[in-house]
Amino acid sequence: MKEDPKRNGPEGRARPGGGPGYSLTEVMMVVAILGILAAAAAPLMVQMTNFWRTTTARNEIERDVRISLETMNRYLRQAKKNTVIIDQVPGQPPFSRITFTPEKGGSVKFYQHGSKLMMQISSATVVSSTISYRLGYLSFTYPRTYEPDIVSVAVTMQAPTYLQRKKALQLSIQKVRIMN
Repeated sequence: MKEDPKRNGPEGRARPGGGPGYSLTEVMMVVAILGILAAAAAPLMVQMTNFWRTTTARNEIERDVRISLETMNRYLRQAKKNTVIIDQVPGQPPFSRITFTPEKGGSVKFYQHGSKLMMQISSATVVSSTISYRLGYLSFTYPRTYEPDIVSVAVTMQAPTYLQRKKALQLSIQKVRIMN
């Protein structure tokens, strides 16, 4: 059976105009379906982006808290008990600075400076370094007043998430026993 090129519609019906292609109704249906799919996909993409940014921020904060607490723990364990001073930097939260002399001499400070967790080591020279840029709050306390060889360190970290909202994601508290 030979096909007629002007008859390309279903069941051999002739298309208006007789040429190949799609009718205006078919094109409008496709555009409507694509519009509905695009309208449904936009909120899904926003939710996926928000989830990705929140998860990334949480992972970065967990890493910063782990590194910060490990560093403070390592240095505080080497402190001489009678040299530990807990106070604050002017303009910062109370109990947000600890200063002590390690067993090997010199001086070590951990303190909050805005949203930075700073460490300063002094011996022959003074070396300051930033441990984290995501600090929300830092506090040093003695959990038991009759045991000055245990220091509690509380750290709250925060990071920007979707639409630059700050979200405090982690509070960690660790007790450190001063060994010397």
